[in-house]
Amino acid sequence: MPPQQRQDPHGLPGLRQALTDYIRRSRGVTCPLDALLVTRGATNGLDLLAATVLEPGDRVGVEDPGYVRARAVLKGRGAELVPCPVDEHGIIVDALPDGLRLVYTTPSHQFPMGGVLPVPRRQSLLAWARRNGALIAEDDYDGEFRYDVAPLPALYGLDPDVVVYLGTTAKILTADMGVGWLTGRPDLVADVALRREELNDRTAVVPQDALRLLLERGDLDRHVRRMRGEYARRREVVVQALDGLVVRGDTAGLHLVVDVPEPLAGAVAAEAAVRGVLVETLGRHHMGAERASGLVIGYGSAATPAALRTGCEIIRELVG
Repeated sequence: MPPQQRQDPHGLPGLRQALTDYIRRSRGVTCPLDALLVTRGATNGLDLLAATVLEPGDRVGVEDPGYVRARAVLKGRGAELVPCPVDEHGIIVDALPDGLRLVYTTPSHQFPMGGVLPVPRRQSLLAWARRNGALIAEDDYDGEFRYDVAPLPALYGLDPDVVVYLGTTAKILTADMGVGWLTGRPDLVADVALRREELNDRTAVVPQDALRLLLERGDLDRHVRRMRGEYARRREVVVQALDGLVVRGDTAGLHLVVDVPEPLAGAVAAEAAVRGVLVETLGRHHMGAERASGLVIGYGSAATPAALRTGCEIIRELVG
């Protein structure tokens, strides 16, 4: 048999075309075909970006509290992590130090606090990046889901020269699919593709082709519209069940935060686990001293709205 042709590190051309059409429709991201690379998910995209642009010891800003796996990826590539505080709106641009090579951020729905970065602060972040010659890694892990207004366009659309946009099917379909995308300047994406070749990193062909079919047939768009309605109903169940508690970050995404002081938050999480309800404390998402205390409650994977309500009622009872 003849040797199998080596896969393009950018991904299958048909899927790349379908993805450029999809992110234009859903997230306001317009990019040429050579500006998009198919990844195995947002975390894989971040890893490839870090492997391409970072040198050992480069200082990288990460949201604090923020996504633990992103910090692990960046640290694994030799970065010096610099915690960057967030508030109820997202990353605090005025607190960003100079000298950062890269900033990792989740502006559409800050993880875990749930803030949605306002347009003026987005513009300030981009201006900061240009002044400092830094790149911004925008993780848009659940940007399709917003319940108060239409989803804000991705940060990438405001300045594609300094933003690298990371998307994934993990929230809109399943993490098991293992497909995502990285979008950036064509020259940078070409460098990422070369580095990917060196690392022998690939996205499986079968999931790529399956996603292409879902996109070309319009099935994914219909699914996202349906799930946006379903998640909005689940979000309402959670908010009603937690009535009387301070809830944050509930206007978007698939999780929210309930303010609970320590050590009560840790005690509630432990007792809830005994009763079959899994929640996280904000503490594990901090790099250093904790700036906020509470419980992170996800509602995307609950079996039924009734099970979700029961779980939230247990949390409500334990908080008191």
